[in-house]
Amino acid sequence: MPNNRLKTRYIIILLVFIGLFLGLYLFVLHKNSKKDLSSALSEGEILIDYTIDETTAYTLINRNGTEEYGDLFAVFEAEGNTWKRVYENDFKNLMPWKIDLADIDGDDFPEIMIALRKATPFDKEIKNRMFIFNYQNGILSRKWTGSKIAGIWREFYVMDLFSAPGHELVFIEQTEDDTEKISVYSWFNFGFFMLADSNTYPKIQSVSMHDKNHIKIIYIEDEHEVELILIAANGKLLPKIEVHTE
Repeated sequence: MPNNRLKTRYIIILLVFIGLFLGLYLFVLHKNSKKDLSSALSEGEILIDYTIDETTAYTLINRNGTEEYGDLFAVFEAEGNTWKRVYENDFKNLMPWKIDLADIDGDDFPEIMIALRKATPFDKEIKNRMFIFNYQNGILSRKWTGSKIAGIWREFYVMDLFSAPGHELVFIEQTEDDTEKISVYSWFNFGFFMLADSNTYPKIQSVSMHDKNHIKIIYIEDEHEVELILIAANGKLLPKIEVHTE
């Protein structure tokens, strides 16, 4: 009996050390990933944005030295201390500028969220839109490439705000009176529906998840920063705490 307890203790200690090692490895990998990814690019290419899922990096690249938008989607796999390009797809007509990962449908396989600027057959105005892809076994497939999720928006975030399966998409939407609001959308079957939206505020500086059902925003009012905690209730994001800072 004592030997069994001792073996169990050794196993637990070993698992803890393995966990710490993997955590340290992933931390170092993520910390140095931008520099390493940039060094893995071809001559003349610029890294516009990237996101990493363990040892796979999904990137937006510009091949012509322009830093505002990408024209290439590429996937890299970690190989020792370097990255190896394993897939690429021409995005030259999409003007992508931000990429992130989210498990929007709760199936434990992340989707690739790409913000881009383009017109569509049903909306001729060039503006920010969202395309969503799945990537598996070297194949990039479209999950959702509709013309519109939110209204006119300038930034999006991935958050796990609610207890329902899957992540939510949070947008900073622009309104007609030069103010902005926060809106939260969730995936349902083959599209998105809005779960909640906020009141309007002057230009919003930052958005982050504060806690379950809570979003923290910072905006500028009368030349002062205002920090606001919004809580989701009955389809609205309502102010909970307001803090004025210099």
